[in-house]
Amino acid sequence: MIEDLSDYMLAGMLVDMAMYDLGIDTPKEELVDADIKKIMHYIGVWATNVETPALDNPRISLFGVGLMLSVTLLEFPEYYERFELAQFN
Repeated sequence: MIEDLSDYMLAGMLVDMAMYDLGIDTPKEELVDADIKKIMHYIGVWATNVETPALDNPRISLFGVGLMLSVTLLEFPEYYERFELAQFN
């Protein structure tokens, strides 16, 4: 069974949207660690459609954490490796 992939979004598109919303206009290749962290946190907070980003300490669901890790691995593999975000059991 083939799914219609037109409703799906590439990881890079998600990062681009987060960067736009956060006002970050640096090219992805030149982002510093603090900006990558800010982008991934933004993606994680909004991942579950919970209206909590305005809170001082928003909660990130397990889905949000998984999305943050997946997008980081796909878009910023050096960051992923540098901070040892993989967990080997």
